[in-house]
Amino acid sequence: MSTSMEEFQYLLQGMRSSFLDDLQEHCDQFDNLLLALEKKPDDRALFDELFRGVHNLKGSGGTHDVHIITSICHQLENCLADMVAKSEFSRALERALKYVDLLRRVEAPGRMEKPDYSEVEAELERLRLSALQSRKSCLVAESSAMMSRVYRSVLTERAIRITMVSNGLEALSRLLHEPFDLAIIGRELPDLNGIAVISALRNSQCQNKNMPVVFVTSNSDNIPEHTHIDDVLIKDNRLSANLGGALQKLQL
Repeated sequence: MSTSMEEFQYLLQGMRSSFLDDLQEHCDQFDNLLLALEKKPDDRALFDELFRGVHNLKGSGGTHDVHIITSICHQLENCLADMVAKSEFSRALERALKYVDLLRRVEAPGRMEKPDYSEVEAELERLRLSALQSRKSCLVAESSAMMSRVYRSVLTERAIRITMVSNGLEALSRLLHEPFDLAIIGRELPDLNGIAVISALRNSQCQNKNMPVVFVTSNSDNIPEHTHIDDVLIKDNRLSANLGGALQKLQL
């Protein structure tokens, strides 16, 4: 039994070694595709080839018990998704190249009897935090699941981080205590309506006091001037396009 187990372990080690042998080739391919995308950012075929390669490598990392590769590729996939937004393309491309460099650094510790990925893991965490800080963030207060999907679709295209809440009290609490670059507030909210949320925000002394606010309503009557709303959008079939236009005006 012990001999069979030793043979099995030896087989796994051989497979892992072969996997690591190919790692640099995968990284070369990713680098070449990223540099090609830099010249042709709208080339969907290049993007799909790159995303598919990263996704496949992510799965192979788990199969060969090199889970740090799975973690790196997961963040790299998120980075590639950010590249779809034209406003984020250059920054996301730069981060993607850093993730590929990090993949290269896995090979040496991966060949050790007891792999030590601590340096790679520390750098991966730094990249993750840097990516979060570089993206704009938006709080969306909306009680309708259908409307929330509309907002999420538009904001995701622009690589904006989204925090969704479904009632006015939670929206106000988070706006008073967490930093955001934008708020999208629906008028009809449980507990505290949208106008009350925005009024309380404007009268506060929090860091978001003067932040841009987009107000979404089915009725644009009786909106107090002191709310200083940056854009009022009507809930109709043009909402998605109008929200995109509002974000463009706000340079988000």
